[in-house]
Amino acid sequence: MKKPLANIGILLLLIIILPPLFFTSYEIGNLYQNEKMIDSIYTRQLESVIFSINQYSDDIVSRWANQLENDIQKHNSVSKENIDGFISQNASIQLLLVADSVIINSIYHKKDNIEISDLNKDYFSNVINDNDKIIKRLIQYMDGGYRKIQPVDIDFPDHSLFLFAVKQSEKKVIMCGIVVNTLGFIKENLGPKIQSVARDEFYFSVFDNETDEEVYSNELYETPEKNIEHKKPLWLMPDYQLGIQIKGDTIENLVQERTNFNIWIILLMDLILLLAAILVYRSLRQQMKLAQLKSEFVSNVSHEIRTPLAIINMYSETLEMDRIKDEKRKKDYYRIINTEANRLSGIVNKILNFSKIESGKRDYKFLETDINIVINQVVEQYQHHFNRKEFICNLELADNLPKLMVDSEAITDALINLIDNAIKYSTDKKQFDIISGLSNKGVTVEVADYGIGIEDKYQKLVFDKFYRVTLGNLAHKAKGSGIGLSIVNHIMKAHNGSITLISKPNVGSRFILNFPL
Repeated sequence: MKKPLANIGILLLLIIILPPLFFTSYEIGNLYQNEKMIDSIYTRQLESVIFSINQYSDDIVSRWANQLENDIQKHNSVSKENIDGFISQNASIQLLLVADSVIINSIYHKKDNIEISDLNKDYFSNVINDNDKIIKRLIQYMDGGYRKIQPVDIDFPDHSLFLFAVKQSEKKVIMCGIVVNTLGFIKENLGPKIQSVARDEFYFSVFDNETDEEVYSNELYETPEKNIEHKKPLWLMPDYQLGIQIKGDTIENLVQERTNFNIWIILLMDLILLLAAILVYRSLRQQMKLAQLKSEFVSNVSHEIRTPLAIINMYSETLEMDRIKDEKRKKDYYRIINTEANRLSGIVNKILNFSKIESGKRDYKFLETDINIVINQVVEQYQHHFNRKEFICNLELADNLPKLMVDSEAITDALINLIDNAIKYSTDKKQFDIISGLSNKGVTVEVADYGIGIEDKYQKLVFDKFYRVTLGNLAHKAKGSGIGLSIVNHIMKAHNGSITLISKPNVGSRFILNFPL
């Protein structure tokens, strides 16, 4: 049976378990791939929003440059009045540089900004000279009709310098530089744009690269759930980064939650399929085991029936052929035939009783009965069988036992099965005891033998239908159908009682029937 079961297990593994496992691996791979794709799309969208903010800041400075260029071309020179008006119109602008190529001609600044005014012409001349290659490239761009805004580092905290070229005339290009208060520029110029983009959907923050400190946010109040990870440098202020995060659950969290949920669903389905495979395997194993037990049952019953039939056939043929002349021997033959016929009838009755029990058709007629009387009747009926087998039946029946509501015929069947087992599995000591008595819970009837006994690991199994021990002495000691103890167990349950087994190998077995009062 082991080989077919192994084959079935392998088949179940191939059909039920492996395909879902492959599917699970494939789906989990797809889920992670989809998560990466969604996250990539989400990241690109956030970056495009940051790009639009950067482009907007570049457009602002370009608009300033166009305004300056128009004023310069209109007056054919740099007018202090126009410059002062230009600076005063834009709160974040702190200082304006005008240079002829790399030589600074003029510096204009806010009158109330003492710190900026302290930065003299020489300092900015050095800045311009240090960036002469950049300035030449900016002028080349302007000659080609393209204006580029170039941020340049200055040794002044929280301020930024933007360099760009303007046309004073068709043939002359000059350089301009605007120094702005960085935070003021962000709040004054980028703030409204950020708010219009953010609405109620995004968090925007500007961070200092060195300290990673948040210097600007579109939220007026602290938001503990804010954890901005997507950051990009501001084009015009490289020392700062603009970060963005979607409000509420982030796309990453949503994707991760969906992925985890789908993975758990897949794993749950795999677990269900695995449990189903295990249940199917166990059911098949039980069915195959039951089929094997039934096969052994048929074989054992056939053997048990064949023996009395062979004896009856042999003795009846001898009598029919009139070979026996002695009347006494004839009576012995008749008695043997009768005994074997009764034995055969007992086997058939046992099978019929078992069939009724299995189909739930066995009826019990409970009558008030003296259990000792039933025991004596069984012993008297089978005394000839005991004598022929050379067995001694030792009776120890307690006096004055209370009467029980039992089915006498069923109790007789139970006792006969226990006695039959006691005779089958006895060894040299051909004796068994039948003992009745009182216990705390009711009346007990015990059938004890001095045979080969039963090991502990088999004691719970011997009451299962068709079960017979297939190892050790019990396997070869005697043939049997494997239904006797199952019938006894069913009879006791029908009487609301129980059967207890106490046994030791090579010592003997005691089967105790417990009847409730």
